[in-house]
This record gives sequence, C-alpha cells and structure tokens, in this order.
Amino acid sequence: MCGDRNPTARAVLALVLGALIAWACARAPQAAAFPAEVPNMPGANDFGCRTTADKPYPVILAHGAATDAGRSFAVLAPRLHRLGYCVFAADVGRLPLSNLGANGVPDPKWAGLGPVAAAVEGNGIYGVADIATQATELSAFVARVLDVTGAAKVVMVGHSTGGTDIREFVRHRPEQVASVVTVGTPYRGSTFAGLPAMFPFYGALGMDGPAIAAQVFGPAGAEQAPGTPTLNRLNADGETRPGIRYTAIASRDDTVVTPPETALLSDPRGGNRNIWLQDGCPALVVAHDAMLSDQRALAAIIAAVAGTPPPPPC
Repeated sequence: MCGDRNPTARAVLALVLGALIAWACARAPQAAAFPAEVPNMPGANDFGCRTTADKPYPVILAHGAATDAGRSFAVLAPRLHRLGYCVFAADVGRLPLSNLGANGVPDPKWAGLGPVAAAVEGNGIYGVADIATQATELSAFVARVLDVTGAAKVVMVGHSTGGTDIREFVRHRPEQVASVVTVGTPYRGSTFAGLPAMFPFYGALGMDGPAIAAQVFGPAGAEQAPGTPTLNRLNADGETRPGIRYTAIASRDDTVVTPPETALLSDPRGGNRNIWLQDGCPALVVAHDAMLSDQRALAAIIAAVAGTPPPPPC
C-alpha cells in the first residue's frame, strides 16, 4: 500500500498490531471508554464557524477503522472548508498504541491509510472499538457541534467503518441528520477479499478476509462481515431512514469492502442515490483508501454534500 521495501517486517508488525488490537479491544470498557478526541487539522474543527443560509448544516466527517480524522480527511476537509462549509471531525474508537515509532504528519497522498502506518508513525489507532461505542462517541461530538453552531441538523460523511458508525448513530438520533454520504461503507457486510494479500502473514496462516479484519480492525472489523448481528440490526428496517437523503459512493476497484456492490444501497429511492466512481470513467482506478484523495472521488463526495448532480464523465 505504501511501497514498503521490507514486506516481511511489515507482515510481522501487522501480526503484532493485530494481536494488540484484539487484546486491548477485548478488555476495553464499553461506551465512552475514551471520549471523542478533536484533532487540530487543516480545514476542520473551527468552533467559531457559523453556518450560512446557503450552507445551513455543519459537515461531520467520520473516519474508518485503524486510522484517524487527520490522516483520512487531510484533503477533503480543506476542500469543503474553502467552499464555505463548517467542517468538523473527531477521532473515535481509540486504541492507544503510541510510541511505536517516530512521529509523523498526515500525508494527503496516503489519506485513509491503515493501522501499520498509523502505529509506525507514532499515532494512536482509532476506529477499532465496537460500532456501538464509536457511535456513542460520535453522538457526543455531534451534540457539541450542534450546540456551538446553533444548527438544527448536520450533514454526515463517513468513509468505510465511519459510514457504519453513522448508520448506528442515525438509529438513535435521526432528527439531527439532514443527509448521509457513505464512501466505501459495507451496507450488507464485507468479505474483505483483499486482506489476505494486504497482510500476507495472516494469509499464510490460512486466515480468510473476515478473520483478518477482526485481527487488524478489532471489533469494528468483526462486526462488518456479512450476517453479523450489528448489520442485521442496522438493516432490519431498511438501509436508510425517512427524511434523510443518502448518497452511497463505491469503487469497482475496492478490495477491502468486497464485493464492491455492498457499498451501494440495495434499493435507493426518492432522493437517495448510488454512485459508482467508474460511471462515465470506466478506466478510472480508485482503491479503497484512495477514495479520500482521488479527484473524481472528492468531486463526488462534495456534490453529495451539496445535493447537486455527480461530476460529469471523464
């Protein structure tokens, strides 16, 4: 994923990190074990920001598993801010694994990068607690944003597990949400088909995608395999909620959320819509993490936030 010249060392590190994640998450207290952390990041978390008549809702960005807000939204947050949106993003689902390497600075070209890079750069690992805990932390953050901005609702954008966190949040606070944008989020569960190749040590042990996801992404990964109680609960009354506009964005090149179709709504109706990034651009290649840095993907996300048509063909 980042051109590592020593794949064996990286595989061993992945094994160690996966074991630590599984151990720590299994012993962590549930719900509000760690409050949502508000990072200092470009384009986001200006609590003096006030919405405008043409952009009445703050935008909440929810990161995926084994990453953080700064790394995930280093490109998207400033882009939205320049367009006049009040943008907010918190780190949730924390697993403290700091001091494993030198400090690093989020790099836009690796937006969304996962647990190995996070730990090596000396960052805590977020997004790996169970979905209910992460949604609880997200809910407290949304309440704070609504309080300080005076807005009635928010627009929520979630990448990967962040979208699942948003879906759980919406179950409890639908009245606080105007629209939801999911980016590579597994509505019906992921088989994580690409993980054995991404983490070859686990693959060599004969572990399949869901088993590796549980190791690398903790409870959050385990809960997003097909047929889990968490997803069954979220889908029991349909994948969407009345009164909220949904946009689901997917890439045919996604090897983390597989099959890629699971990142689209099964039955979009009304104002809800699905977007393949390859629609009109069949040669476009966008991997799971690159959905937060690819220019067409960014344009699709921003159009979904604004409620405007998706970008034109290439």
